[in-house]
Amino acid sequence: MTPAVGGGFLFLKNENFMKLIMPQNIYSSIFASQLKQIDKIELLYNQSSLLSKDLEFNTSAVALIPSLDLINHRNLFVSSKFALSFDGALSNSFLYFTEGKRNLDKLFIRGDISINDILLTKIIFPERYSSNPEISLDPSSMAEKGKDYIVSGDENFSSWNFKKAISIADEISELIDYPYVNYVFASPDKDAVEKFNDTVNPLDIQIDEDIEIILKDLSLKPVAESFIIENLGSLYYDMTDNEMNAVNELMKLIFYHGIIDDMFDVKFL
Repeated sequence: MTPAVGGGFLFLKNENFMKLIMPQNIYSSIFASQLKQIDKIELLYNQSSLLSKDLEFNTSAVALIPSLDLINHRNLFVSSKFALSFDGALSNSFLYFTEGKRNLDKLFIRGDISINDILLTKIIFPERYSSNPEISLDPSSMAEKGKDYIVSGDENFSSWNFKKAISIADEISELIDYPYVNYVFASPDKDAVEKFNDTVNPLDIQIDEDIEIILKDLSLKPVAESFIIENLGSLYYDMTDNEMNAVNELMKLIFYHGIIDDMFDVKFL
């Protein structure tokens, strides 16, 4: 597992290798498990908030970036074959309310935070809960009792009671009536995206067959392992017309809420 560090970014000298940069989470690990039989793929990992920045330095790489990064990186080409999407209980981000608390005036976000978490939180609460809480990043090492949180990434499965949480993916899916495309594979290099599309075969059916073995290798807590297996039908890696429409609906959602001033065409390949 190789980190992509920027400012110190890691540059790969062997141009024969396909460079694939991903966030480090359970869902990217499931995807990566299906690449073991493919020669000449170099996997790199970074925080979700830095993945698009990586592509400014590793211009021939493909990265699994938060989908809303595209509003600030409209030059990127996007795979029409693969993504990371949800439409139910599974999610990369979960909402935790304090039990018995009536008013939600402040919300803390922690974990592997991306632009999706910040922007979509600002939309979810007015739309779904008729509230507009102040949103603050929580840099502390541990969460505090009595606070309301959105937690992004694997911290959900190691330190939180996610079974009592609200799936952010489910909330977004209900808003747009499509799956929530959380991450897309993108690159400034058109050829790199086309090579990626040609190299990797459709994955959803194979992942369904292999999921128990994959999760055992990840050494998850039994409760997390069971939860993912039970809800695997709400997780998608293959991108279809439905997911491409979903990406466009996300952009419309951001536009209608005044977060961006104009619509744009996503460069699917």
